This record gives sequence, structure tokens and C-alpha cells, in this order.
Amino acid sequence: FSPVRYSWIMIKELVEHIPEAQFPSGIQIKSFEDNFDLETVIESVDEIFEDHWGYIDRSGDDERMYRVRYSIENEPDFDPSLWIIAVDGDEIAGVALCSPKFGIDLETGWVDTLGVRRQWRRQGLGLGLLHHAFTVFNGRGYKRVGLGVDTQSLTGATGLYEKAGMFVYKKMGLYEKELRPGIELRKQS
Repeated sequence: FSPVRYSWIMIKELVEHIPEAQFPSGIQIKSFEDNFDLETVIESVDEIFEDHWGYIDRSGDDERMYRVRYSIENEPDFDPSLWIIAVDGDEIAGVALCSPKFGIDLETGWVDTLGVRRQWRRQGLGLGLLHHAFTVFNGRGYKRVGLGVDTQSLTGATGLYEKAGMFVYKKMGLYEKELRPGIELRKQS
């Protein structure tokens, strides 16, 4: 086996002051409760992550949409108010799709997906979404917020999370062993 990639779980303790979320001009913050179409949200997430290592295009995958919809409808902990969506006019600019717990830890909120579409990057939207998520979780009495990150993210995500006051809680490695040569489908750079 050879190491291929490393990822971290990062945590933000919600004991100190949380900066007020700042957003670029024209951005409004909404939640999935505001009647967003699930397919539109998922397509935006796909577009956000097409720049990431390991991305595989899943557009038009009806089975995947069925699984996402089924998961949302049958997950007892799903909270649509924790799906934070930044919009610019009628377009989704970025998302912070959160869950009310990290595994069995009921004191840690979890950011499942944080991302900004390419044309809105490098304007502070990612940090604004993260600060907004911290504020939402803090208002609900959570002690900390966590997320997972690829340490070699092409978007510089680890630097953003460190800037937001997050620290490395756990380090993990991805190892691979080639059993037979094949075609690499994942995005590599």
C-alpha cells in the first residue's frame, strides 16, 4: 500500500467570540426550508466539487438523486434549517450543508459540505458561511463544530478553516494498492 492522500477532522470550540458573518455584496443567506429544489442544490454542490481531487461527474445520475432524497426523507436527524444556502439573485453561490451531530456526539455540530461555486470564490463567502454556521450552532447550545477536509485541497480549504479558528482534531491517511492497471476516472489535479 502507498499513501495517496491525507485528510483531517477539524474542530472549532464555540467558547470564544464568534466573528459576525460577513458576505460579499448581493449575497443573501437562506436555508433549505426556503423551498429550494433538492436537485438544484445537489447540482450546485456537484459544480462546487468538480475542482476537487477524486471528483467523478455524476450529472444525470437518477439513482444518486433517489438515494439523496431517500436519505433526507428517512434520516431522523435531518434538519433543513441547517442546510445554509448563499444565493446571489436566483443563483446558488455557496453552501454549508450541516448536520445536528457528529456521530454520537450531541455537543458537536457537523458541517457535511462547505463550498463556494467558482465565480464567487476568493471573496470571503466561504469564511462567511463558516462563521454563520458557527453562530447557528452556538445559538442552539452546541459546544463545538467539526468538519472533514482534504489536506491537499486545490481550493486552499485548510487555510480557510485555520483562519476561522479551527484546529486539527484527527489525522487520517488514504492508502491504495493497485491490484491491476485500469483507467483512472477521478480528477487528479
